[in-house]
This record gives sequence, structure tokens and C-alpha cells, in this order.
Amino acid sequence: MTKVSGLPLFILGPDFMPLSTTTLRVFEPRYKQMMDDCILNRLPFGYISIDPMKEDIGGWSQPSKYGVIANIEEYEESGSNLIISVSSGNRFIVNDVIQPVLENNIVGEHFPTVDELLLRAEQRGWEGKLYISCEAEELLPIIHNHDSEEFDSFIDFLYPISNLIMVSCMYRGQTLDFLDSGVDYSPTEEEVFLWKVATGLSHSVTVQQQMLASNTTTELMQVSIEAATDLLSIISSEEQ
Repeated sequence: MTKVSGLPLFILGPDFMPLSTTTLRVFEPRYKQMMDDCILNRLPFGYISIDPMKEDIGGWSQPSKYGVIANIEEYEESGSNLIISVSSGNRFIVNDVIQPVLENNIVGEHFPTVDELLLRAEQRGWEGKLYISCEAEELLPIIHNHDSEEFDSFIDFLYPISNLIMVSCMYRGQTLDFLDSGVDYSPTEEEVFLWKVATGLSHSVTVQQQMLASNTTTELMQVSIEAATDLLSIISSEEQ
């Protein structure tokens, strides 16, 4: 594992996994400052879910334990927003959260500018960033320990709800082409498929965290099968 100091955190929902791409619309001052820092210094940031079990600190929602390293590929200004295209790499684990310099006391939909907030912090003699960051460790890539029979069984198990998984992925900004069993795919193709299936099945932060905590492909497949089983049970109960 590699230590990452002062990793900026983009805290949102359980909808982003390794080996993925997405587009973010950035309008909050804290995230504008974050993206400026990352773009100017060519640094990654951490995309991570809110932890629903943690209390807010200073009005800010707190991050979960596991997230995904994200790199900015392209960006453009659109009015008062930043449109950011990002790609994800390895997973990371949060060791220590660094809180922002100001409390979250913004009311309504009007956001002050970054400069206004920094001036407010300066007047109080406070130094720091407007966004949450952390001391983190970048995890090693997931280990491929499954065989072709296990992978084919995984595909066959999920096939009855493949359309639901693909729609769920689309809702989360991902495109999933469902693979066929009995076909030889490259390790990269298989891993991309596994993470996108995980995206489609991550119906809660708890499930997503279990997926990101998986150290092997068989662990990831097992968590996905359990999540799919829960989904099938819900569908079955609604049909009765």
C-alpha cells in the first residue's frame, strides 16, 4: 500500500468504482477550490461515499472508509459550473480525516465565491482548505484468483436480472455491456465487467464498502451475488 497525504475528498453517493469514467458538475465553492488545486498541481482526488452512520462535523457529512482514486481527464467552464471528466484507478482507505477550515453554514441555493469564503477564514485567523481531505493509503489492485468456470457461473447467475443491472449502471452514469458465458475474455475485460456489475448492484453504502474492501475477484463476485440475491428477493416479494 502507498501512503497518500492530504488527499482531497469528493463526497457523494455509492456510484463510482475502479476502472470507470464519469462526468461531474461542480458548483459548490469547496469543490471548485478542490478542482482548482487538483488541476493546477496535476493531482488526483478521492471519490468516496458519505458514511450514513457518522454524525456531521461542522455541518459537513463525513466520508466512509473506502473510496476510489480519481484523475481529472478534461474540464471546462459552463457558466458558474465546472464540468469535469474523470477516470478512476485504484481503491484507497481513509486513515485520518482532515476537516475543512470553515463550518457549513450556507443556507439556501446561493453559494458565496471561493474568494469570499477564504476572506472569511482569513478574517478569523484560520488557515486550511474549504474541502475535506484525508491521510490515506492507496490499495493494491484487486487480485485475480477466479477461474473461467467461476466467471461463467457468475454471469449465468446474474443473467436473469442483467437488464436491471444495466439500467442501474446507466442511472449511475456507466455503460455496461453484459458479457456472455463460455467466451474467453482478457483479465482487464473481466475486471472492468466485475466493477461495473458492482456499480449496478451497489444499492447502499454498506454494500459498496464491502465491494471496495474486496481483495480478490472471488470476494468481489461473492459480495455481488449476495447483493443480487437481495434484489431478487425484493422482486419476488413484490410479485406475490
